[in-house]
Amino acid sequence: MGTRAAILIVAWLAVWGCARRTPPAPPAVPPEAGRAAAPEPPATVPDPLDRRVSILYVGEPLPRVISGLSKEPGVALAVAPSIPTAEWSGVAVALRMADVPVRAALDWVARPLGAQYCVEAGGSVWLSRTDDLLEVEPLEARSYRVPTHVVSRVPIRGALVYRREQEAVLDTLRTCLHYMMVRRAGCTLAFYGSNDLLVARLPGRGHARLAALLRAMRFGTQAPAPLRPSVAELRARLRTMVVWSEPAGPASRVLGRVAEAANVNLGWNPQAVAGRSIAIAPGRHSLQELLESVLEQTPLGRLRLEAGHGIWLCGADRRDEHPPSSASPWDRASVRAYDVGTALARLKPEEIVARLHKQVAPGQWDGGLPAAAVFVPTARLIVVHDGAGHRRVAAAVRNIVARSRRPAGPAQRTE
Repeated sequence: MGTRAAILIVAWLAVWGCARRTPPAPPAVPPEAGRAAAPEPPATVPDPLDRRVSILYVGEPLPRVISGLSKEPGVALAVAPSIPTAEWSGVAVALRMADVPVRAALDWVARPLGAQYCVEAGGSVWLSRTDDLLEVEPLEARSYRVPTHVVSRVPIRGALVYRREQEAVLDTLRTCLHYMMVRRAGCTLAFYGSNDLLVARLPGRGHARLAALLRAMRFGTQAPAPLRPSVAELRARLRTMVVWSEPAGPASRVLGRVAEAANVNLGWNPQAVAGRSIAIAPGRHSLQELLESVLEQTPLGRLRLEAGHGIWLCGADRRDEHPPSSASPWDRASVRAYDVGTALARLKPEEIVARLHKQVAPGQWDGGLPAAAVFVPTARLIVVHDGAGHRRVAAAVRNIVARSRRPAGPAQRTE
């Protein structure tokens, strides 16, 4: 075979090999490339009641305590006119708290008065026995821009799609604001035509809650910080050893010194130990031994460990109970969002809510607090509940999502 033939054969083989070679794969495109990045949530103004404070009051008159707390930046504390001045001016407060939010301090300050506190939209705090602000706070009309929740680089928002979004927004808001809207005539929520302008007529506190709901629906919420001190930390604190050498004295003064010596948050009702003198044998004692000695010599009979607060000394009577928070039902509730996208693949929104109602506080959802609704455009379950309720909700949502992942079968029992 000649040289020319050999060259032709080699060239043909090269062309044939190139034709059979697999072309290189295009560069991988991350899934997010076709979607616009989710917008960052706007910065929020810190709540003055979340400021951390350290306070010590040993049988101080409530008027003096109110004056002291009102010196904290952004905190204005007063007593509602519905409580007679002659009654609250004679109440005393006894507590020692270190590095706690102002809210936690208010929880204990309100207890001796048997009151709760309500927070105005501007931040003013009222001690009251009813949620007066729901009836007296004036209605205000405000507008909110609520653009589409669809995240995409391509403008796919059609009139029909956005109208459904508006209906979902209104349904979620009405469910979560039901507690207020049924108590105040004239509260309204409506979109302005086909635009993204939401007009709301609500009391100031309602507007604050509405803004929190809109943020949660669009951006979600961050997991809350763990309560400090925790119950485990308080149990450990009870084992703290203290060298005691104080002489006998009035019960509230002795308890104040116990709290300082053990560096523990401690609260009690000074009216319950008025006129009592406490004597503790000198020596080395655990905090629990010191407190038990006080309980034996006073009408106080029990210790209650409260996460986020400290140790509260209760009366021996079981009727001497207090909720963890002294805030009004409206003010102790907060808004949180839970991702239920996985569950929505198998369950309808109303089925998710029904399962939540069944697992957390059954029978308590009809009054508007607590409240829950699934906001389908962002696949989030929006819940309004207090801190303890949210801890139960988080566990229930994990259970609902886990069950929704199980393959369906004829033997699977529905809830």
